[in-house]
Amino acid sequence: MTAGWWPRACACLIRLALEGGIDGYWRRVKPPVAACRQGRAKQLMLRGRLGPGAETARRVAFAWATLSAATHHHCYELAPTAAELRRLHTEVSNLLEQLEPTTRTTN
Repeated sequence: MTAGWWPRACACLIRLALEGGIDGYWRRVKPPVAACRQGRAKQLMLRGRLGPGAETARRVAFAWATLSAATHHHCYELAPTAAELRRLHTEVSNLLEQLEPTTRTTN
């Protein structure tokens, strides 16, 4: 009965890791931004002068949107495959590394 839910649950966990990484980034760089309750605003601010850059911000937005779509059940869409989830997990892992302070480049 729960066999069809694991891909969506996995996508939800990957998205939570991405959101946590974004929050951690802003806690280190500018704590008032981390206090903002709007996740979209935090993503948009990644493009700004305190953010990691437009390319990373674009990749974060794409990964988040893809994962969000994967977490919602639609009777006319298939759940993400294991290969798609692995690719998204790898992409989010790479993005989280870029949001870490040791690999962050200053603008």
